[in-house]
Amino acid sequence: MIKICSACNSTWAGGRICEDCGAELHDPYERDAGEKMPKNIWGYIRLQYGARRGMLVRVLAFLMVPVVFGLIAREAVLLNGAWVAVGLFTAAVAAFATWLFIYWAAGKAVRVWVLRKGQLQKRKMARALLKRAMPGSRS
Repeated sequence: MIKICSACNSTWAGGRICEDCGAELHDPYERDAGEKMPKNIWGYIRLQYGARRGMLVRVLAFLMVPVVFGLIAREAVLLNGAWVAVGLFTAAVAAFATWLFIYWAAGKAVRVWVLRKGQLQKRKMARALLKRAMPGSRS
């Protein structure tokens, strides 16, 4: 469950008190959340969930590499002579191409899910993420 600090707009995965400023955390799905939350908070929540989706799909890409390599390499070792090396090389190329395609598709999907759907601008998103990552930038 996502919780949001109404004082500094930090998001947390639960809890009662913001670790950044010490204010009370609020659930954005409460009945009176509109009074406690900033107006643009739903775009930020969409950004967070879209980024998480992208990360999960990219983890899938890393997990697919050994599967694709193993399936093709298993057949390649049954070949005769120098074809074994060609088969193993093909397995490695296919595994890398699978990783590259899924990784690229995850980036495209995040852009569609988050940036276009939420009408967020890349420049604003990058500035917000950079500000959040820099120590001492929170008040």
